[in-house]
Amino acid sequence: MSADGETIGSVGMTGAAVASGEAVSTGAALTVACGVAAGIALAEGRFVGVEVGIDALPRTEQVQPTSASKTANSGIKKNRFICASPFGSFPSVCPKRRALYLAGHGKICYTARMRASIEFVKTALNEMNASPNRALGQNFCVDGERLFSCVEQMTLAKNVIEIGPGLGGLTELLLEKGVSLTAIEKDAAMADFLEHSLPHPDLAVMTGDAQKFRYRDAEPPFSVVGNLPYYITTPICTAVLKALPSSFYCMVQKEAADRFFAAPGDKNYGPLSILTQLYYDAKTLAQFPPDCFFPSPDVQSVFIGMTKKPDAPGDDPKKLFAFCTGLLSMRRKTIKNNLKAYKNAADALDALHIAPETRAETLLPQDFLALYRLL
Repeated sequence: MSADGETIGSVGMTGAAVASGEAVSTGAALTVACGVAAGIALAEGRFVGVEVGIDALPRTEQVQPTSASKTANSGIKKNRFICASPFGSFPSVCPKRRALYLAGHGKICYTARMRASIEFVKTALNEMNASPNRALGQNFCVDGERLFSCVEQMTLAKNVIEIGPGLGGLTELLLEKGVSLTAIEKDAAMADFLEHSLPHPDLAVMTGDAQKFRYRDAEPPFSVVGNLPYYITTPICTAVLKALPSSFYCMVQKEAADRFFAAPGDKNYGPLSILTQLYYDAKTLAQFPPDCFFPSPDVQSVFIGMTKKPDAPGDDPKKLFAFCTGLLSMRRKTIKNNLKAYKNAADALDALHIAPETRAETLLPQDFLALYRLL
């Protein structure tokens, strides 16, 4: 109820009223239908001195699809719980389960797992008076159910680095895993929005270029997660894999994803393929068609998951990557010609039973590692 005692709305099915400055007590049920949860309890928190109006009882609405396809949010009914407040942030609530999230600077808050939705994205961009920046590769995921299923499959270290959090669709799901999260966002306005709209004791938002971040300096063990801008996928993945995180999860263009799994002789086979297959167990977590994003890109996307092998080589991945890059720089030449700089190349090839006329692009990842160790 409001400050003057007028009942504005109630919480879930309990009929509990929320008054100005009154705490929302633990146990007040909020019915949520995001395809994954129902009956989430509101954590204890206080709207300090703020008149909080609950727009209505949690209501089910039909979410309009972002395109003619029905693969992303189309036909999915979601319950919304909306509050209005003139302040820029709400106080911290239970860190293990946060039930309320802001969609703007204190003006609208949504239930958990609603950031990855077309409603949230459009509302947030409107609040910011902004449009998606194509130069920065900003395509926001609006398929929350599919994104949630990917996060559920992740094995994360305590320390997690998120690349390109944007409006926080993936960020809020990662925080539910109980990790300590550092989010790197190049767009300063987007970073500011995220910091103010998703206050959390385990979230640190950094404004900066993910390509320049020193992943090798991160405190181990650590994981890296990100919806990567497609135009810089290869350099970012290379930088991350050279740092050998415990796990690496990334949304990339399908063509880029093929590089992680490419076999010898394939046109996509290269240093990235070799490094991935030597050090990690990689798999596809989910396919994301264009209408899973706003705006919709012209490409198919794939969420890839990589976990470090228990028996991963102890060799420096940065030096091994440089070695593989040199051997594959001139793919049509024989390996004998590509190894001219090494005086003991002939002996190494003979010891490994590799014919001098072999092309490097046909060698297995294990062959590259064996050559690297001998040379």
